Amino acid sequence: MGVVATVLAASCGTGADGADPAVDLAALQSGNYRTTPRSPEEVRTSATIDIQEALRLGEHVPLIMETNPKMVFTRVAHQQRMFTRTDPPRMVDNFSTVAPGFIAGWETIGQRREDELHGRSVDLTVMRFSTPESAAQAARAVADGLWHSRYPPVGTIPIPGYSEAFGQARAHGAISAAVARNEFVLWVYIGGGVDIPPDQIALAGLAAEVFDAQFERLRDYEPTPEAELADLPVDRDGLLSYALPDPGGAAEAVMSARTALHLLQRPDLTKRAFDDARVDLVVHAEPEIYRAADKRAADRLHAYFVDGLEPEYRTVDSPPGMPEAHCVEDPDSTGSLKCLFTVGRYSVIMDGTQIQDLHQKVSAQYILLEQAP
Repeated sequence: MGVVATVLAASCGTGADGADPAVDLAALQSGNYRTTPRSPEEVRTSATIDIQEALRLGEHVPLIMETNPKMVFTRVAHQQRMFTRTDPPRMVDNFSTVAPGFIAGWETIGQRREDELHGRSVDLTVMRFSTPESAAQAARAVADGLWHSRYPPVGTIPIPGYSEAFGQARAHGAISAAVARNEFVLWVYIGGGVDIPPDQIALAGLAAEVFDAQFERLRDYEPTPEAELADLPVDRDGLLSYALPDPGGAAEAVMSARTALHLLQRPDLTKRAFDDARVDLVVHAEPEIYRAADKRAADRLHAYFVDGLEPEYRTVDSPPGMPEAHCVEDPDSTGSLKCLFTVGRYSVIMDGTQIQDLHQKVSAQYILLEQAP
């Protein structure tokens, strides 16, 4: 809590021209990074277009903690949340061949504890297909493919209320199940946890609860006609134009605060911080950008992010001209540098692998967001 108090006490508001008075604009060193906003045409890349229907679907996927309030952790490292035609799920080999007609998907994870091996975990993938027939084929293909996978099921198990589901008992007390309804397929994997003996019947009941919650939420989802997928807008409020682009050309996303919670390790705590700061939009590009209600709200959110840093992180130099940027590094992990800072109503997290380069990126991102509405 001391870090939070320190950060909040240091917040001075913005100057008359919108700049933070603690920032020396003349001292910012942006290197070769751009400091002018991108045009709408520049942010409209094939990768960014490709993920839009997955993002729309993700708006209608409940967090696992909404069904099971104790599952407040998720996994963020090496996890893929958005699935597209060009980047489909990998739950079985040759997914696009055995499950044709796939359009978009979203994955969410909930865990009882930070380490999924130390408690119950639920992994749900929601997939949209072109027709109910292709969805039904896909559900069967996923179930059949798992029997020939590296870690095959050990038996079948019924899912209460879902006689058409393909429920499978897995090793170590886990279960998985696939079910198709209309043009959607839901696939869930529930870890056995630490129960001795494992109660797979109870896990099948939990799978039914997850299915119930997801199908209820899908009632509000309006699928984009296939012919219109390429025309979906890729930006909200032009915010992506003010973010440094991903250097590798990866997909960049602007999403609601609710959707962004699926991507964060503690969605329960972060939801409270989002609600307090009235976060409405989140950008994932080269930086993570969180748009709060105002400068004070952004400062509170910044303090939350700083306070949530892992204890192994150590403070390193801030960029020239930005003394209040909070920059850290895990001395035992290569490429673990990051800086957390605010620009007006925006709270920003920027990762890096080399300190001078990170400082330049942070400086450029500050200059860009100072121009944002």
